[in-house]
Amino acid sequence: MLVSPPDPSLSRDSGRGFTLVEMVAVIAVLVILLVAGVGLLGGTGSQARKAGTDTLTGMIEQARTAAITSRSYVVLAVAEPGDLPTGDQRCRLGLLKVEPDKWPEDAADPVEAVLMKRWRTLENGVVLAGGRVNGVENPLDTPELRISYGTNGQAVTVHAIAINPRGGLHHPAGSAPVAMRVAEGGYRGGKATPNQRGGAISENLLKIGRVTARPYRIDG
Repeated sequence: MLVSPPDPSLSRDSGRGFTLVEMVAVIAVLVILLVAGVGLLGGTGSQARKAGTDTLTGMIEQARTAAITSRSYVVLAVAEPGDLPTGDQRCRLGLLKVEPDKWPEDAADPVEAVLMKRWRTLENGVVLAGGRVNGVENPLDTPELRISYGTNGQAVTVHAIAINPRGGLHHPAGSAPVAMRVAEGGYRGGKATPNQRGGAISENLLKIGRVTARPYRIDG
């Protein structure tokens, strides 16, 4: 019986490693996947930042409209982690109405208010950061307000802006506008920690006028 000898090409292929062409192809695929992953993460961060900016802008506009229509003061409260009994590392925004005769003359006195709607949680991956913006004061750097609200006298101490019945900025006190920073990042130990890439912070900047408390973007 004749037995065919083994094919020498099979024995050579079974033991050989990657060729240079195959290694280059694998590296190219890995580079493409890495770039796509970085782009996806960056896109997710920018989308969260945009959503957070839209949320903040919309709530400032709601506060202004409510203050004018109800002829009351309306507070936009920024509850950072630890300000509310939630137990998580999330920032929340709330709208609270204050009757004109209930706004205290002494800024150190508590403000009696009514919560207009449930606290709204800011999007994951974004923070409201402190720090002046081009020399403009940031409400997150100013003294906090102590606000009591609800039938059981719940109290919270928060950074805030307040809009008067004419639609102008009432708090923080002063004659100049204020600015707010919506940055990509997270809360660590209850404090806003913006992400930095190459020493830069990815953020959107809002300026809020004094006479007409309307927010508008100033970051281009």
